[in-house]
Amino acid sequence: MKKLSFRLPDGIAVFLGLFLLLLAGLFATFWPQKDFSDSERRFLSSAPSSPSLTDWRTDKEIESYLSDRIPFRRIMVGIDAAANVFTGRRTQLESIPVSGRFLEKPVAGSVGILERRLSQLTTVAESAGASHRLIVPTGHGYLMKDSLNPLLRTLYETESPLYDALKTDAAYVQLDASFSADTAYYATDHHWTLDGAYAAYRAYCMAEEIVPLELSAFRLSSFDGFYGTTYSRSGYPFAQPDTLHCAEPDAPVTLTILDDNSQHTSLIFPEHAETYDGYAVYLGGNHGMLEILNPAAEGGTLLVFKDSFANSLLPLLSAHYQRIVAMDARYYSGNFSDAVTAAGSVDSVLYVYSMDSLLNDTMIARKISR
Repeated sequence: MKKLSFRLPDGIAVFLGLFLLLLAGLFATFWPQKDFSDSERRFLSSAPSSPSLTDWRTDKEIESYLSDRIPFRRIMVGIDAAANVFTGRRTQLESIPVSGRFLEKPVAGSVGILERRLSQLTTVAESAGASHRLIVPTGHGYLMKDSLNPLLRTLYETESPLYDALKTDAAYVQLDASFSADTAYYATDHHWTLDGAYAAYRAYCMAEEIVPLELSAFRLSSFDGFYGTTYSRSGYPFAQPDTLHCAEPDAPVTLTILDDNSQHTSLIFPEHAETYDGYAVYLGGNHGMLEILNPAAEGGTLLVFKDSFANSLLPLLSAHYQRIVAMDARYYSGNFSDAVTAAGSVDSVLYVYSMDSLLNDTMIARKISR
C-alpha cells in the first residue's frame, strides 16, 4: 500500500505562522482583560505608552505586555507548573505543591544574622523599658519534612540550625505539639490557620502566666473559597480552596488604624473575604501602625512588632490587654525607636515574625538598626 504524505508548502506554512502571531497580538491588544491577575496576585504588564522603533526598551515592554496578554495564558502557566511537578523539577516553582498543600521554599539565612537580629530585638525592648517575648512560627515545610521525599526533606533540613538557635533565646515562645503540620497552616497560603494562631496564643499566655480563654469564648466566623499566596505563586492549576476561620473577642473593642486614623468596632472585615487578598479579613489587612482598645481586659499595654502572621493572633490577644499597639515595619514610615516613642508607656513587648521576615526582610533590617 502506498504511503500517504502531506506537507504544506513553505510559503503557506510561513503565512499561517505569521497569521497566528498576528492573531495573538490582536487578541492581547483588543480583547477585554483585567489589569490585575487575581490568581497571581500581581498587576499585568501595560502596553508601552509611547512605542519607539529606536529604543531597545520598547521591545522589552512589548514582549512583556504580549506575554501577559497572550490567549489562554493561565492554562499554559498551569501546564508548565504541572510539568515541573511531574518531572521532579518542582523546586523551580516559587512555591512547592506537596499532597494538596503549597509550601514556601526553605528559608535562606545564617545563624549569625539571626543572632544579630535577636540581639537587636532585645535592645529595642529594653529601650521601651519592658520585658519581651518572641513568636516565630515553625515553617510549614519544616514541620512536614519527615514526610517529604528525600530531595525536599534535605532542602528543609537546612533550616534546622536556625530553629535550634532560636531555642537558645530566653524570649522565644516554644510552640507545642498542637502546632502541627496538619492543622496549623492553610493548604494554599503560608499563614497559619485559626488553629495555628490559637496554638501560638496559648503558648504565649502560658509564657506570660495569663489564663488563656477557650476558643469557644470568642466570637467566631468563617468564609469559604479562600485561595492564598503560596497557591497563586505556584502557577499550579489544581487546588481546593481553604476556609478562613476567624475569632475576635466577644467584648466591645475599638480598632484605630493610625495610618489614616480610621476607627472600627470589629477586628474582622468580612468584605475582604471574596477579594484576591482574602487574608485581609483580619484587621482589614496590613497597616503601618494600629491600636486596639478593650476596656474590659485586665492587662495593660502590649507593644507588638509584627509581620502579617500576627494579624490573626492580635484579635485573640486583645481579650487580655486594654491596649495593643502594633507596628509593621514594611508599612510604617518611622523606625523601631519611633514606634516605641509613639506607643508611650508599655507593659510588655511582643515580636511576631516568620523566620523569613526575621532574616531577610530589608525593611526590618534597616529600621531596627537606626
